Amino acid sequence: MSFDETMKRAAVVFAAATVCALVNTVAHATIPVSKFAETYQPAPAVAANQSQVVYYREGTTGQHASAANVYVDGEFHASLLPGAFTVLCIAPGVHGLNAALNDAPRYEGKGAQPRTSLEGGKPYFLKVSENGTLLPKAVSRMDAEKELANSQRQVHLLSRASIVVECNYTAPVMVQEHTSSGDVAFASDKTGYSAVRADGRDVLTADSDFLAPVDRINSTDHDASDRAQGMVRADGGEDAG
Repeated sequence: MSFDETMKRAAVVFAAATVCALVNTVAHATIPVSKFAETYQPAPAVAANQSQVVYYREGTTGQHASAANVYVDGEFHASLLPGAFTVLCIAPGVHGLNAALNDAPRYEGKGAQPRTSLEGGKPYFLKVSENGTLLPKAVSRMDAEKELANSQRQVHLLSRASIVVECNYTAPVMVQEHTSSGDVAFASDKTGYSAVRADGRDVLTADSDFLAPVDRINSTDHDASDRAQGMVRADGGEDAG
């Protein structure tokens, strides 16, 4: 073998080794912090016509590892690195849900999906299986949220799952209080509805839209020299004092 042929072969081997090194680096590269969003917060309730899925992966954010591709009904939704999660909402029913590790370039994970039945208004917590199985690992909410405590939402790729919709979160129930001056509405040192004076009932009637439904009426008169306070609560809870 001539010197030129030896050099050419060495150059080919070096080039091949360089390409392999680059591919390996890209496959295990750390995604910049800017590609992650907020830290996990307890998932609020969704409307009855939606099912909410929190898909997550254990580990430390920024850890070197291949990504796990999350698929929904055969379409790509997210690519999770360790310590990351994604939240999706879909219509209740039976759906294909899974996460696949190292399935590029054929992306076979989306074509071999197990079917999962989801009920409306409920949250589901699924964890990536690190052993390479395509079956999603269902986790209880208590255990999942412990593991999700320091996880961050992965946002570096857009979902292409057409069935995924924006989550319709239900508003929390607000407890309201209304306080009226006791010497206007209530007789001194009396409790219950019978303690409400006739003119005091007019005051309460004027506020009926705010107060309804009234569950209890209390009045207090701590000292004859003090101004008595009457409290009407709409939530039926015990008085602080």
